[in-house]
Amino acid sequence: MEVLVVVGVLVILAGMVLPPMAMANAKAGRIKCIGELKAIGLAYRIFSTDHGGGFPWGLSVTNGGSREWLGDDPQIWRHWVTVTNFLRTPALLICPEDEERQPPKHYFTDPKPLVWAQITNNSRLSYFLGLNAREDIPDTILAGDRNLTIGGVPVPSGRLLLRTNDVLGFTEKVHDSAGNILLGDGSVQQVTSSRLRECWTAAQMSSGLSTNVWLVP
Repeated sequence: MEVLVVVGVLVILAGMVLPPMAMANAKAGRIKCIGELKAIGLAYRIFSTDHGGGFPWGLSVTNGGSREWLGDDPQIWRHWVTVTNFLRTPALLICPEDEERQPPKHYFTDPKPLVWAQITNNSRLSYFLGLNAREDIPDTILAGDRNLTIGGVPVPSGRLLLRTNDVLGFTEKVHDSAGNILLGDGSVQQVTSSRLRECWTAAQMSSGLSTNVWLVP
């Protein structure tokens, strides 16, 4: 009887302690994700400054860009490799809450060029890229969590053409039906699905474009 009482008390305590711990871990993961996107934003802004205001996908490979790798089945990782000089580690490309994606192995000990050499496919990425983002238009969307939906349907990896009436949202997989987005000015916002739609509308109005292209890994 005493053993049963002890077990019962432990079960009750676990029920009281574990949910708050899970919420705290999720919050910490999302905060770390924000930090990663800020570092990514800084890397692309430095690249832009060094290349006349352009992002890699707008420049030829001969000029340090990645334009040749745009296509119907884009090799998204190549657009990230262009900013390796400005990112400390490729682990920054993996959201802490994205359990389906893993950074390269041994990134704490291997020389930087060897670690980045492991980025050879889209499975090492957690964040989409917005090809229509502009540094001089703060509301445009440069990057964000990949757990996107259109009309409630998860978005597959590849080239996503966004139109005015598309209903954007997030799946539950990464940040519990929410996500983080990186804007053209380098700022990061925590957004719900409804807030993401508002940001998408603002980006359209600011840029004057009715369609945008995002590369989803």
